[in-house]
Amino acid sequence: MRRTTKLTVEQVLEARLRYAAGEREFQKLAREYRVGRSTITKAVLGYTFKELPMPPRRL
Repeated sequence: MRRTTKLTVEQVLEARLRYAAGEREFQKLAREYRVGRSTITKAVLGYTFKELPMPPRRL
């Protein structure tokens, strides 16, 4: 499987919402967005794409 080198803003926002909704399998998200696990993890947790909003935390 060939992986892309970059996530779009829309993909990052969608992945963050999915994570906030309870999807915690970064490997699965990485496969779906065709990036490495560390790439999606950093984007979802806000280490990259810092300028984008984070969804509210679940209580």
